[in-house]
Amino acid sequence: MCSGESFAASVRRVHWFWEASEGKTTEQPPARVAIEELKTLTAVHFAMVNGDKQVDRRTFLQTTAVAGGTFSVAGCMGGGGSDTAVLGMLQPFTGEVAWVGESSEVAMNIAVDQINEAGGMNGTDIEIVTEDTEANQQTATSAIRKLIDSDGASAILGPTSFTLPAVMDIAQESQVPIISPTAGTSVLDDRGGNYIFRTSASDSLGGKAMARIARDNGYEEIAVMYVDNQGGRSFGQTVIEGFEALGGTVTTEVALTPGKSSYRSELTEAFQDEPEFVSLTAGTQTGQIILDQWDEQGLGGVWGLSNDMQTDSFAADVGAPLEDSYAIGPLPGGEKYDEFAAEYESRAGESPQPFTPEGYDAAMLAALAAEAAESNSGSDLAGEIPAVSKDGETVTSFQAGADALNNGTNIDYDGASGPVDITSQGNIRSSFAVFQSTGSEWEQVGEIAADSLDF
Repeated sequence: MCSGESFAASVRRVHWFWEASEGKTTEQPPARVAIEELKTLTAVHFAMVNGDKQVDRRTFLQTTAVAGGTFSVAGCMGGGGSDTAVLGMLQPFTGEVAWVGESSEVAMNIAVDQINEAGGMNGTDIEIVTEDTEANQQTATSAIRKLIDSDGASAILGPTSFTLPAVMDIAQESQVPIISPTAGTSVLDDRGGNYIFRTSASDSLGGKAMARIARDNGYEEIAVMYVDNQGGRSFGQTVIEGFEALGGTVTTEVALTPGKSSYRSELTEAFQDEPEFVSLTAGTQTGQIILDQWDEQGLGGVWGLSNDMQTDSFAADVGAPLEDSYAIGPLPGGEKYDEFAAEYESRAGESPQPFTPEGYDAAMLAALAAEAAESNSGSDLAGEIPAVSKDGETVTSFQAGADALNNGTNIDYDGASGPVDITSQGNIRSSFAVFQSTGSEWEQVGEIAADSLDF
């Protein structure tokens, strides 16, 4: 293999040779192939023939990946590149949503371990390379360039709503797909699909779900508070629009500056009309300050919290004052979720946090799309992401999906978060779980079907 060339390129040449040897292509090889390499490939190919029975393409690629060191090209200078494919994880590991990065990493590594145990992505093991966005758009921009240009990521998993708009153009120009498990921003409602996908529901649905919780519980007037950034505005504005569409009245709208030590004036404004229900969209640090100061002031009412605060630690930290308040989160996905949850808990020592099933599914979709494309190149696999998520034989694991694709069968991946049917705009429609605080933890008390949010 030539100096600086990735092992993925050698695997692509192996794939070309496989197709050419079977008379399935007349195309030129994807890179120059020396006579010595053709001899090696020929020997490997025919050594794997057992009588009239030919091994399948996937087995061939897995074997050649293991034997990667033998595929050296005479006359090239230097050694070879990496023998792994990279999925870049772009999430916050610092700041008030640091838990998103920490929990997502656990979930994505579960997926990667299962993919590698099943033979890897087109016969190549995957590794996760993580970068911290610090919930900062400039930092996220530098981080995604590193993942693409230096690490050679086949796909980017993440980021959150706040930083996604800053990196979309880079991904599209580089032809490397983003699959975000954590971005609800409504910006993607129309812009997604061109290298931009997500496995989490849009705020256009989540905000309506919050509005329905308030109306279904008999509240006619509410106040809405949200952090004044992309994610906060996206969710908060949808709550307002949804509640009014359901015939309710929003008495006060309060935009919050994140990072403050006191929100007493904002609380006074929000509660000036004594609302019985207040929707709050914020991170865990801002949310806890607000709720602690609300409790100190004895303002009363019930809260409806965005899924950023629907974590075990947040419910425990706020404690008794939060009792009877609501939060929304993704609806768990059944048997596959149970399997994922058991593995997550064994690794993290806690139940799956919000967005973790979606993170697992994002990694699985990237790998299955690569299998469908027969290429680990971002530009090749991007077009297969919607295709492997719907309209085929239902599969719930990488092994089953790869086997079906190898047999020429279209697949419909249903994962830990449930059905993941990605639209042409890169979005999904999903139902929501309704949680209520017991004063120390969140307990699921209901669900809201996606079909009930068409208003």
